[in-house]
Amino acid sequence: MNIFNELDYREILRKTIEERKKIDSSITYQAMAAHTRIQKAYLSQVIKGVRDLSQDQLYLATQFLNFSPEESEYLKLLLDYARCGLADRKKILLKEIKIWQKQKNKTSQYIDVEELTQREVNREDYFLDPINQVVHMGLHCDEFRKDPMKLASKLFLPKKRISEYINNLQRMEIISMGPKGIELNDVELHLPKSSPIFHSYKSQCYTNTMNRLKKLDESKTYNFSVIFSADDEVRKEINDQFMKFLTKVKKLVGPSKSKEVFQMNFDLFSWTETK
Repeated sequence: MNIFNELDYREILRKTIEERKKIDSSITYQAMAAHTRIQKAYLSQVIKGVRDLSQDQLYLATQFLNFSPEESEYLKLLLDYARCGLADRKKILLKEIKIWQKQKNKTSQYIDVEELTQREVNREDYFLDPINQVVHMGLHCDEFRKDPMKLASKLFLPKKRISEYINNLQRMEIISMGPKGIELNDVELHLPKSSPIFHSYKSQCYTNTMNRLKKLDESKTYNFSVIFSADDEVRKEINDQFMKFLTKVKKLVGPSKSKEVFQMNFDLFSWTETK
């Protein structure tokens, strides 16, 4: 859901809860009422448009639903608009809301360089935490797409963290919420070596790999490392053989059913060459 299409903060809260509880059973009106420090009956009146939240209560609600800072600011503006009793001020607030909506809902013919750059940065966020990739690949498996919270025990993470990763993927438009739950969007995801975050990404991958290996039974993993001496012709031959191996792997993975998520690493480099 694009919240910037909405004019009523209560409708945003309602739709968000309805969407989120499809993937996380802990996201309920009762849970949000408790986090917001109000009675469920009062929250029900708010959702129905009979009552309003205070700014503090809205802050806690957006915190509970893991809204981004921008989304939270937009909801604060909608709350001011909903509670405003002065006609002149209400017109000013509505004008501000329309500006927000115009900025966030430009069609492709109005996309400028700055907005496109921001979208690329948002996609790069996918690589800033490699667990985004793990969760994303997990959602390709029917079992985890139907019940993403099952990933929590598999990844040794609390359910709240899985919910946050799901929300991140949705914000980056990598997944979306359909009538039946999570839908995978067909998007291009590639981090070039020229990216300023490439080395940081690789470093985090190594760290996550070692942490994961520590938690798994050795019979469930294959881990190999060797340091050897040879010449550059051998290095090239090893590299060529690995490329051929990857071609075979691609043919195996392509038609395979998605039931588990795997990771494979391969590094070949020189300790003695400086250039």
